[in-house]
Amino acid sequence: MQKEVEKELDDMLKLGITEPTTSSYSSSIVVVRKSDGSNRVCVDFRKLNKVTMFYLEPMPQPEQIFSKLEKDDYFLTYDFSIGYWKSQ
Repeated sequence: MQKEVEKELDDMLKLGITEPTTSSYSSSIVVVRKSDGSNRVCVDFRKLNKVTMFYLEPMPQPEQIFSKLEKDDYFLTYDFSIGYWKSQ
């Protein structure tokens, strides 16, 4: 499994999804088996979540969101190659 993880990390580096760092903060990776039998490399952020302060804000009503969009002419959609890689 280590070779699979190394290959996945190399691919993410090449795609610019991740980058090398010298930060003193780190989180472990977890390998999760997908329903098709392949593996997904995930990051375990539970320790980070324990020390993160969350500022809760109420979610706007859908009607408020859509009313702000009614006069717009252009809308943008993204096609992500991997659903969990939502950066860039």
